[in-house]
Amino acid sequence: MVSRVRLRGSKAHYHHGDLKRALMDAAITLIDIRGRSALTLRETARRVGVSEAAPYRHFTNLDNLLGAIALEGYDLLMADLDSVSSIRATRQTYLNFAQDFAGRYELMFGPLKDRKAANRRKVIVQQLGARLDGAGGLAALHGEASLMLAGLA
Repeated sequence: MVSRVRLRGSKAHYHHGDLKRALMDAAITLIDIRGRSALTLRETARRVGVSEAAPYRHFTNLDNLLGAIALEGYDLLMADLDSVSSIRATRQTYLNFAQDFAGRYELMFGPLKDRKAANRRKVIVQQLGARLDGAGGLAALHGEASLMLAGLA
């Protein structure tokens, strides 16, 4: 299974060329724990231990960071799905991902204001739909996952 968060450790490491990853990890943690509404570039920088201006070296704005996180979420989901072979396991893997990473899952399927990420997502969702065709289809699994996350299933 693919690792979801690759936390680094000390602030000193962020000055060794890994600030982008550290910012993404901090943002992912906030999203997974508190949801999308808790995320700001200021809070992300604070959690990483860098200045409020530092995130702008890697992300033009918050929407750009959110787009990068959403696309990475799709990569992780596809990697998880590629590791299973049965229809039942495919279905369960999708639902487990949604439940285990609810904040990120909602971000992945919510509005993306970053145009480049939104355009890339269209292609990925088509690929995901093809991958899930035999397991009931993306729409059905997404509906089930959404009901599950809302506590209705």
